[in-house]
Amino acid sequence: MKVMDNKKPSTSIRRHSSIVKTKRIFLNHLALSANVTSSARVAHVERGTVYRWKEQDSVFAEAWAQALEEATDILEAEARRRAVEGIEEPILSGGKILNDPVTGNRLMRRRYSDGLMRFLLRAHRPSRFGEHEGERNISIHITCDDAAL
Repeated sequence: MKVMDNKKPSTSIRRHSSIVKTKRIFLNHLALSANVTSSARVAHVERGTVYRWKEQDSVFAEAWAQALEEATDILEAEARRRAVEGIEEPILSGGKILNDPVTGNRLMRRRYSDGLMRFLLRAHRPSRFGEHEGERNISIHITCDDAAL
C-alpha cells in the first residue's frame, strides 16, 4: 500500500491553480465593470494575455461573454433608473449652491434624462420609437413599356 506523502503540489499544478484564480478575478471584475483593461489590471495580468485566453479557451470565452452580459444588465438598470427616477442635484446660482433660507439645507432638484429615455425606448420598442419610426416601405415598379402599367 502506497502512503501519501506531504510533498507540495507540482509547479504545473500550482501554476494552473494560479491561472484559474486569475481568470476568476478577471471575470468577476469584468462582470461589474464591462472594462477589459481595468479587469486585467485588477487581476494583475496583461490585456494580451486575457485576449489569448479568450481565443484559446472556449469555456473562458463563454464566461467572458456572460460577464459582459451581466455588466450590460447593470448598465441598463442604471440607465433606466436615471431616466425614470432621475437624479438629485443641487441648484446653483452664479456657480454657488443655493441653500434654503429657513432650514439651511441645500436646495435640490430632480433631473431626468430624456436622452436615456429615448435610447431605452428605441432599444426596447424599435418598431414604435426607432429612428425610422413613421417611415413606410413602398414598392415601385419601373418599366419602359407604358402598356405594362
